[in-house]
Parts: sequence; structure tokens; C-alpha cells
Amino acid sequence: MSILFTIYGSFQLTVALYLTYFVIALKTINKMVDIVTNRMFDVFNKFSPRESHQNDSLATMSNLKRFSSEQKNRRKLTKEAEQKARNNHIFEIKENAPPVVVPKRRPMMGLSCYGCTPSSRDSLVNQSAENFALKNILDYNPKASRYGFLQRTFKHLAQNYELKKFDYPQCAGLVLGNERVKYAVEKTAVQQYKDSNSDDSDFYAQLVTNNEKRAKRILHDMRSTLSDFLLRFTSWLLCKLLPCFVSSIVVHPGHIEMLQKAGKTNLPLIFLPLHRSHLDYILMSFILLNNNVRSPLVASGDNLRIPFFGSLLRGLGAFYIKRRIDPVMGQKDHVYKAVLHTYMNECLKAGHNIEFFLEGGRTRTGKPCMPKYGILSVIVEAFIDGIIEDALLVPVSVNYEKLVDGNFVREQLGQPKEMETFGNAIKGIWHVLNSNYGMIRVDFNQPFSLRELIKTFNSNGRTTKAPVAKMLKSNPSTTSLYGTDVVSDEHKTLVENISKHVIYDCAQSMAVMSTNAVAFLLLNRFRNGVTVDQLVDAVDELRVDLALVRRDLGFRGDSLDVINYAIELLGPGLIRKERLNNEEIIKPVAMLPNVIELMYYSNSLTTVYSLESVVATALYSLDLSRGSVYRDDLVDAAIELCDILQYEFLFCKPCQSLEIMIMDCIDDLVIRKEIFIYNNQNAEDVQKSKRIAQQFDDSSDEDYCPAVEYKLNEKATDYLIYLRSVLRSLVEAYATTAFTLEKIIGRSLIENELVGDIMSEMKKQLADGSLLYPESVSVDPIKNALKLFQKWDILECHSEKRLRLYYLKDSQDNATSINTLYNRINKFKTSSSSE
Repeated sequence: MSILFTIYGSFQLTVALYLTYFVIALKTINKMVDIVTNRMFDVFNKFSPRESHQNDSLATMSNLKRFSSEQKNRRKLTKEAEQKARNNHIFEIKENAPPVVVPKRRPMMGLSCYGCTPSSRDSLVNQSAENFALKNILDYNPKASRYGFLQRTFKHLAQNYELKKFDYPQCAGLVLGNERVKYAVEKTAVQQYKDSNSDDSDFYAQLVTNNEKRAKRILHDMRSTLSDFLLRFTSWLLCKLLPCFVSSIVVHPGHIEMLQKAGKTNLPLIFLPLHRSHLDYILMSFILLNNNVRSPLVASGDNLRIPFFGSLLRGLGAFYIKRRIDPVMGQKDHVYKAVLHTYMNECLKAGHNIEFFLEGGRTRTGKPCMPKYGILSVIVEAFIDGIIEDALLVPVSVNYEKLVDGNFVREQLGQPKEMETFGNAIKGIWHVLNSNYGMIRVDFNQPFSLRELIKTFNSNGRTTKAPVAKMLKSNPSTTSLYGTDVVSDEHKTLVENISKHVIYDCAQSMAVMSTNAVAFLLLNRFRNGVTVDQLVDAVDELRVDLALVRRDLGFRGDSLDVINYAIELLGPGLIRKERLNNEEIIKPVAMLPNVIELMYYSNSLTTVYSLESVVATALYSLDLSRGSVYRDDLVDAAIELCDILQYEFLFCKPCQSLEIMIMDCIDDLVIRKEIFIYNNQNAEDVQKSKRIAQQFDDSSDEDYCPAVEYKLNEKATDYLIYLRSVLRSLVEAYATTAFTLEKIIGRSLIENELVGDIMSEMKKQLADGSLLYPESVSVDPIKNALKLFQKWDILECHSEKRLRLYYLKDSQDNATSINTLYNRINKFKTSSSSE
């Protein structure tokens, strides 16, 4: 006890000493301040222009004290005034309710087609989702009240620990014993035995053994080793790495809520994203994992099966398939098809979700590519065969402010693609981590039932309602699995329609980024340069137009800030600023090769304006000498142009009529942009004729409807020229391709040589001014034009060992036929009236 008292006394003494020292220090500081203050005023007064300096220091100190007192009184009065004003404000709030500021509603993108899947449209979606704020997946801040110090310090580890655990069964062991694979092995061995002309039974047994070993190798190279631990570890790593090169990864909470509800249905989710970057499949798994949705198995090209990264992607869910299958040998490769088909069926039965890219590879142009039907045909056949009860298809749109993979300029200029290697992957990762790519936006469309969609297509016959002459139908790829008879012939049309519907939905739900808006306006409206104020007005107008068609924007805020941000992100290589007459001019770098990269960003908006641009281009292909045009002529010309560009765009869903879509587009332009002056008397005549037609059972409305004539509004000329420029580069590319076919009259050329000759002709015409748009010199539209000419029975293509040999059909192998083809396209390039 005495020891405690001793300690307590020592403590009191210590405290007292510290207090004493503290008081002494304060007094010393006050004296020092007074001395320093007096000395400073003495020096000031000494050099001031006064005759007497007596008692200056004392007078100064007196003034300081008086000033201090005045300051105290002023602060007191100010405080009282503030309190009074605050009380009055509170009284006003109580008596008068303040105006309610309603937040701007964000359009709920990606709702399923009400005509094809009405039941799916009414399910899973939250009606109040439009009011939800967007969610940044990288922004994870645990609440202090819920988590402890260690959890807040190591928040990403805590986040991964709390994620829902899913079981990912390995299905590779069930494949080789399946009857389908055994039958394919035997069928292949029998065919090889017949081709060998041998009678040795041991040789047949050896063939069976060899095919069994081949099936095992195929499965070993194909299989996924999806691991929950590796997913979590990669998620933690991405939480550290992604903020190094992207500012945010944005999703809509309403979309995530739909996926979480869909995951509880115990039906497989089939994710169908547009393919823009190698980062797409990693992002998908990262987002789904961090929102407690089962990660999918991802169909990946075998070009990604490179050392280390191939194994890593396999552990994250990738299963590898051949990117291309030879059209001839692929028909006979029953073993590969059986292994792939069986593996996917077993994965679906085991409860795995599946993800694959309908476009096949990444888009090189920024526009959605035409779909490949191979993997989807396997899903459709699995449903038709009863292997799965149903599946929920989930279209996904991914858009980047700046593309992580760099650009595809080399490939668009005809140079071969660089193959993926370990060294290139390391260089690419290092470059990415030291760059800024802005925001990434991912939009998940509403899941819809495969069963319901197939039932609608089969029962209503929606795909055959429109006249045959006005339906656009493209040929399937001959190098995909679809081209090797994975599905029966009666289901091919069904698979095509589902694929096109999904691609169309993805394109319509894609958010428009700031870089897309600025690139689109500069290339199509202000190619020669624009002032900052004019560009701000154009962006404001664009935002209004996109809001009217319910397209969501990937940016917010003042348009001036949006423009400056986009220009900085794209860099001086694509957009430059100039000073002219003391005014800042913004100008695109509209020359090769830079313009091709800028066109990539612009093309995300080209799909939005594609049908309007078709109408404007078709309008200028008609005779406008009278200043008017008949509606039927305009619609027919627009349908003809859509037929030419059928490999570039999907202008409507398979369940819609292209003719009706064009007429609706014309009506919208008449009402919203006033491109025509509508004749009211003419409209009354049309309505009167329709009423008369309804009185006769054996007559159609068309028999009694006079031709509707539109008078061109001269005030809308500038807007029409702007719309026309959206597709002008494509029309130039197609016309030049048709013109260059003269070089293969009476001979044949392999694809690379033919494409090279066409690009040389384009550069020549660009130099002499025949071509106005440098972005016309691009490989993709040339190849699409060659596909079109094949479909029109003008070209023939013979494929063998990855080489394609082009030659003209016998009936078209003359200059007259080529000239007719050229004029058919070139009329949309030239104008019958001056602009």
C-alpha cells in the first residue's frame, strides 16, 4: 500500500512540475511577443515621415488594444445577425415547403423485346431501377460501424472472403465415355479404313485407338479448370491493378439485381457480350464474382493458349476452341465436333453458366460484327434435344472510353495480325499499367428465355412476314462451327435469327462514351475544324437526340468539360487544337493512318444514326431537280442501300419489317428535324383513300392511295449532308471495290492480292480527289464488299488451306457486268443535285 501511495505522490509531483513549466513558458512567450511587437513598431515609426516619434510604441499598443476590442464587438454582432438569419430561414422552411428537385431519370437500357419475349420482359426487372445511381465496381468502402480496423485496412481481402462460394464441377471426365464421342470415333475410323483400301482388322483397331487418343488430346487442350480460389485471388489482384489504368468500371445496379434474380432460377445463364478487347472476359468474371453471381465458362480462341497466361485463363473459366475450321475438312472432323458438343452439354447439365462472343473475334472497326452461329447452335440443339429445360440469354454491351488493346490500324491497312505470344503479352501488360484508359461501361441486358423466344419464332412465323424482296438475309460463316453442320438444316434459320436479335439488342443498349461523341461530331460534322463554342452546342444537341431515342450516356456534366476530357484522353495524335484569329479551333487529324483509329471511336455512334444516314444517302441518289421526292421512291432506294450494307449493320430486328422501320425513320425525320415540308392536302387525300379502300373487301389500301410526295426543306440541307457523311466512307469503299473487279476479268486472284490491288486503287483515287474520305482505305469494308458480291452471284470463292481464290462467275466475267455493278453502288456516292 505504501508503494502505491509513493507512486501516486510522485505522479502528482510530476504533474505539478509540468503545469508549472507550462505556465512559465506561456508567460515567457507573451513577453517575447510584446517585445518583438514593440521593436517592429519602433522600427516602422523610426522610418515613417513624422516629425516626432515620442511615445510611438505606447500609442501603437493602445491602438492595437482598441482594434482588438472593435474586432470582438464586430464578431459578436455578426454572430447575432447570423443567428437571426438562421432562425428566419428555419421559420420559412417550416411555413413554406421548398421545391422538390426530381433527379434526372436514367433510361433503363437493355430490356428484352416485348414482341418476342413478353413474359421475360415482365420478369426480373425492378420498375424503380431507372432511379438507381450507377455503381463503380472499383469503389469499395466498408462501413466503419460494421467492420473492424483490420477489415477496413485490408478491405479487398475482406471483400473476397465474404463473397458467395460456388461449386464449379469439372466435367472433362464425363466426355470420353459419352456415346456421341464413341460413335464419332468409330465413324471416323470406318471412313479412314475405307479410304485406305486395307483389309487388315488390326489396322482398323489401330485407327480406332488413334482416334481415341486424338479425342483425349482435343479434350485436354479444350477443357476448363475453373477454380473458386483462383477467381478470388485474381479478383483481389485486379482490385489493385485496375485502378492503375482505368478510372472506373461502371454498371447499373438494376442490371446486377436482374442477374442475381436470374441466378436463383437454377437455369443456365448464357452471357453474350460484344467483343472489343481481351479484357472483356476478365471484366465479366470480375463483375459477376463481386456481385455474387456464378462465374461462367468462357469460350476462347485457341490463339490465347499461350504459356502461363493460357493456364491462368483456363483456371478463370476459359475453354479453348478452334477459331477457324476448314470448310472441307471440318465437315469430316466428327471427333472434334463431338468432343466440343459433348463437353458443352455436360457443362450445361452440371449447372455451369456459359459465355461466348457471337461476333467470333474482336471488332476492328468499332461497329458490332455480323454474328457467327457455331456455339449458339450447340446451345439451341441442347435445348431442342431436351438436355436442358431452358436457358436465359443475357446480351451484354461493353464500351471503353479508350480501347485497352490499342488500335487495329495495322490490320485495317492490310498488314497481317500479330499473333499472341508470351513476350507480347508481357509488353502489353506493362504498357497498359502505365497508361490511362478512362472509364469502362458494362451494360447487362435483361435475361430472356430461350424457350420463349424459340416458341415465338416457330409459332408466329415472325421472320417471314415481310415481303421476300425486302428482307435482308446474310450467309453463315463457312469457317465457324455453324458451317460444319453442327445443327440440322431446319434449325439454321432459327439460330441465325436469335443471333441477329442478340447483336441488335447489344448495339442498342451500348452506352455512348465521351470519346465516341466527340469523334463522331468531328469526323462527320466538323471535319474542317470547329470552335469550342460550336462544338459545345453540337454536343448539347447530340445529348438531346440520344435522350429522345432512349440511349444512355457514359458521361455527365457540362459539355465543355466533357469535350476537354475526351480530347485529352484521345491525345494530339487524333485531335489537335489550333489558334486562328485569337480563337481556339478543334480539328480532327483526318489523314491516314490516324483517321482510322478516330473512326473506331466514332463508329459506336454510327450504328445509332445508320438508318437515318441511309435515308439521307438514298434521298441524294434520287432526282431532286423538282425539289421534291415521292415517298415510295425514297423507301425503295433506302431498302436498296440497306441491301448493299447488309454486312455492315443490322438495321432492324429479325422480328421487324425493314420497310416499316424505314418509313418510321422518315416520319421521325419529318417531325423532329423537318427535312421535308409536308403537304396537308396530300395527307387528307391519303386518309380519304384509305377510308374508301376499307369499303371494298377485294381491294388493298395501296390500290387507292395516291403517291405521297415530300417537298425538300432547304433549311434542313446542312443536316441532311451531315447525316449523309456518316456512311459516305463505306459507300466509297464498296464502289471502289466494285470498280477494281475489272482487274480479275478472265483471271483469278488470291484474297490478299485482290485486297491489295483494291487498296492501291483507293489510295490512287484519294490522291486525285475522287475519294473524299481517307478512312475508306480499310480492309474490313473491302472484305465485306467481296462477301456481298459473292451473295449477289457475281464472285466465286474457292477456299483451300486457309487461302481464298476469287474469280468472276462465267455470266459476270465481262466489263459490262462489272460496270453495271459499279453504277448500282456508285449512284449512292454521287449526287444528282449540288450540295
